[in-house]
Amino acid sequence: MTTQQYKRAAGLFYSRDEAEAAVLALKVAGFDMERVTVIARDADKIAGQETTEEVGNKADEGAAAGALTGGALGGITGLLIGLGTLAIPGIGPILLAGAEATAIATTIAGTGIGAAAGGLIGALIGLGIPEEKAKVYSDRVSGGSFLVMVTGTEYEIDRAATIMNQNGVEEFDIYDMPGTTPTAVDDVDEDIRTRTDINDNDKIKLYEERLMVNKQREKTGEVAIGKRVETETATVAVPIERERVVVERTNAVNSAAVNPDTAFAGGEVAQMNVYEETADITKQAFVREEVSVRKEVEHETVEAKETVRREELKVDTEGDVIQR
Repeated sequence: MTTQQYKRAAGLFYSRDEAEAAVLALKVAGFDMERVTVIARDADKIAGQETTEEVGNKADEGAAAGALTGGALGGITGLLIGLGTLAIPGIGPILLAGAEATAIATTIAGTGIGAAAGGLIGALIGLGIPEEKAKVYSDRVSGGSFLVMVTGTEYEIDRAATIMNQNGVEEFDIYDMPGTTPTAVDDVDEDIRTRTDINDNDKIKLYEERLMVNKQREKTGEVAIGKRVETETATVAVPIERERVVVERTNAVNSAAVNPDTAFAGGEVAQMNVYEETADITKQAFVREEVSVRKEVEHETVEAKETVRREELKVDTEGDVIQR
């Protein structure tokens, strides 16, 4: 009698569309959706959708499924069992969907490792995820990423790893499930057993290499936006008026004789004031233009090539002994 050890695969998806595509691919591949869990940060309005109902707290309801919502998890809610929210210290409300949501909610709500280690990190550690990776998952969920976890046999997890990597999973890894007892093959339901007359230990296993892809977010640049003051000389034309005195002299015609004493008395004869305009220049500040700063995410697909190996079955026989 042989045994099977169950494992847990976990990884992050940057967007809801990527997470939804991965979960849908797992369902199409025949995975039991009760073994798939999604954890995401809740919000009143995400991706242009508002939550349709107040979501129940799974811890308060004994980890029972909460009300459905049309928000952060989008179409994923139609693929997984149960949905609820739970307030996490330092993160806020998070959405839990899938079988593992029950264990996470129960752990955080209790006084065990979840409370001692701090919310989601402690709950993930309780599921067998190393503390360092649990912190990464918690930080990324807090930042808006989607954590997807799958449990199953080594063969099932290997298939899940291929599907999740094909859909852009990040920080992906496979972990042993703590406290699980290897399942005897004889105890497994007949519908999922491989029927053979050969003991599992005697089977020939054919291996193949597959390309496994992880994405890392790296800082590629930095932009600082500020202001500086530049000076220049501005010229403005101002029309002004300036007065000038015009003195005209003409010869007297048919002038009459005057008293000499009066004519040569001396003294001021006439006084005239002369004016001119000057330019009085002042400065005022006006808004010349406005600048807004934002970021846009561009999507592209890069291809990587690598040589992989695959084993093929080689059969040498004598006589007609193989029935095909």
